[in-house]
Amino acid sequence: MSILAEGVGKKLAKKAKHSDAVMTGILVTKYKMGQIDVEDLEKMAADASRVERCSAAKKVLDAVKDSPDFLRQEAALLANSNDNR
Repeated sequence: MSILAEGVGKKLAKKAKHSDAVMTGILVTKYKMGQIDVEDLEKMAADASRVERCSAAKKVLDAVKDSPDFLRQEAALLANSNDNR
């Protein structure tokens, strides 16, 4: 591989990382604003046709599922579903 090809490969890798970081930030913001929920993130993470969004959604989904807020939300949803029976 020539030096030029290596340089181009590094630029593309750097651009891909930046793009993934931007997409991750967008999805985090949308989640925090309530524009998307966990189900939306799961659908995006499963859609491999849009690689950047899929990767970003997986990262956000992992972070959200580990957060105490998510665990509280899940507990509240379960309590509400049991009350509605």
